[in-house]
Amino acid sequence: MNEKLTISELDCIFISYDEPNAEKHWSDLVDKCMWAKRVHGVKGSNECHRAAAELSDTDWFVTVDADNIVDIKFFDQKIDIPAGSKAFSWPGVNVINGLRYGNGSLKVWKKDFVLGMKTHEESTDPKGQVDFCWEDGYRPMVHSYSVTYPNASPYQAWRAGFREGVKMSLVDGVLPSDPMPSKLFWHNLHRLKAWCSVGGHVENGQWAILGARHGCWKANCTEWNYIDVRDFAYLDNIWKEVKNLDVEEAILDYGRRLEKDFSFSIPLLDESVSQYVVELFQDQYNQAAQQIEWTMRRNNV
Repeated sequence: MNEKLTISELDCIFISYDEPNAEKHWSDLVDKCMWAKRVHGVKGSNECHRAAAELSDTDWFVTVDADNIVDIKFFDQKIDIPAGSKAFSWPGVNVINGLRYGNGSLKVWKKDFVLGMKTHEESTDPKGQVDFCWEDGYRPMVHSYSVTYPNASPYQAWRAGFREGVKMSLVDGVLPSDPMPSKLFWHNLHRLKAWCSVGGHVENGQWAILGARHGCWKANCTEWNYIDVRDFAYLDNIWKEVKNLDVEEAILDYGRRLEKDFSFSIPLLDESVSQYVVELFQDQYNQAAQQIEWTMRRNNV
């Protein structure tokens, strides 16, 4: 029989670094989860998650990224733990472009797994150098219980877009030797297209679009070492080169570069069309969730 976990019985660790909305979101989390703990300012994705594991007094624990607002219903969830499971990820709803996947997700981790984990800056496997999802026992979940707001400043939005512009360009966690859009897993290509075009209707959304186009071009069309996308200090320096640009003209410029150098053609949507696309995503996700729930009820899951 599978082990069961009740989310409200687990330690909940809030992980923040330099997010401008971190204090607001930390206050919101404490109102909903009085037992929440916090890790702040630890450099490196692997290292900050290890610090969270060390802070946890429970064998499994929750992590909440600082750009997230959590739905209180999340803490009512009870989950089965199939054999071999080491982490679970509930997709966050991205306020910029409406996407829902591992970016900005809520996670439940097995403590001893995280203490021994070697990803990102400590990875010895090329697949794990910029993401967690390639670890054995990492389980993506279906329903969303948080909204991620990576747009509280132009830099935060640009950095979020830049990182996903790089990460969505990878195949099995690695940049192909001869990159081209047709090689991408269709989910990642869909997400890349959304990051590169949707979001002009929200605050700083254009900076996220610029970041995604910039990161995609830099990873696929230059000799840059894409694993540096995990280094926030490195990204600080790139930001200094773009922060004074006219954002809309820069978006168009990187669009032209991507079309020329990567055969990747993407439009710049106006605010009303951008909002409409996000609403279409919302309808699609709601219909998919209803279908999954119906199937589970039919199968008595």
